Amino acid sequence: MLSFDIIAQILWTSIATSSYFVLFALAFALVLKVNRVFNFAQAAMMIASFYAAYSAVALGGAPGWLGFVAALAASLAMALAIEVLGFRMLRRRRAAQMFIFIFTLIVSELVAYLAMLVFGTWPSTIFASLFWPVTLVGNVAVSAWDVPAVAVLAAAVAVLFGFLRFARTGQFMVAVADNPDLAELYGIAKERIYLATMMVAAVLVAIGMFLYGTRAQVQPTTAIDLMLFAIAATIIGGIGNLWGAAIAAMVLGIIQNASVLFIPSEWQGFLLYVFLFFAIVFLPNGIRLPARRRLVRKAAAPDLAPAGTKEA
Repeated sequence: MLSFDIIAQILWTSIATSSYFVLFALAFALVLKVNRVFNFAQAAMMIASFYAAYSAVALGGAPGWLGFVAALAASLAMALAIEVLGFRMLRRRRAAQMFIFIFTLIVSELVAYLAMLVFGTWPSTIFASLFWPVTLVGNVAVSAWDVPAVAVLAAAVAVLFGFLRFARTGQFMVAVADNPDLAELYGIAKERIYLATMMVAAVLVAIGMFLYGTRAQVQPTTAIDLMLFAIAATIIGGIGNLWGAAIAAMVLGIIQNASVLFIPSEWQGFLLYVFLFFAIVFLPNGIRLPARRRLVRKAAAPDLAPAGTKEA
C-alpha cells in the first residue's frame, strides 16, 4: 500500500532526476523553434560532451569542475561544426527538410560509432562512484546530488528566460523564430542568430549531460535514447513552446520514475517509446488548453437603419 512517505520520496527523486530531461528538452525545443530544424544531431553533442568530461575526470584525474569545462567545450565545438558545416551549407543549397533530417541522423550515428571505437561499449561514469551521501529530511532521503541538480536546473531555466526576454541576442532569437525573413529585413543577421541558438543549446546539453553522467552509467547509444525523450516532451508540450516542453519533460520524468511501483524496472525503457508513440499519434500539436470564452457585447444601435428612413 502506498504511503505518504513513499509518494514523497518518489516525487522528490523524480523531480531531481528530471533535471537533465528538462535541459535536453529545452535545447531541442529551442533549436526547433528558432532554427526550425529537428536537431537529431543533438545526440552527437551529448556524446561528445559526456566523453570529454569522462576523459578529463575518469581517465585524466582532473577535478570535476575541469571535467565540466571539457564537456562544455566539446558540446560547443560540436554545435559549431553541425551549424557551420552542416545546417548552413544545407540552407544555402536549399536542401529539403528530409535531407536535413537524414543529415542529423547520420551525424548522431557516426559520432556514436566513433565513441564505440574509442571508448568501447562498456557503461562509463564521470566519477568513479555513483553513490552520493544521503541526508534524511523527515522520512525523505535527499542525496548530495539531488539538491545541486535541482538548483542548477532552476538557475539554467531562469537565465534562459532572462536571456530570451532581456538580452539583445535573445530578443533577436525570438524575432527570428517568429519571422526570419522579416527579422532580416530589419537588420538582424539570421545566420548569426542560428549559430547563437546552437551555442545556447550546446550549453544546456553540456549541463544536462554532466548531471546525467555523474548519476548514471552512459554508453555511446545512451544519448540517442535521451534525445528521443526530449523529442517526446517537445511534441507533447507543443512544438514552438519552450516552457511547454520543459513542463512535459518534468511530467514524463515523474511518470517514468513512478512506474517502478507498477511495472518491473527493466520495462522503464519501453515507456520511452510509449511516450513517443502517444505523442506522435495522439498529440501531434501538443496539449492544447481550452481557449477562454470571451463575451461579445452587441452594439446598442441596430446594424441596419429602420425601414423607411433616408440618409441625409
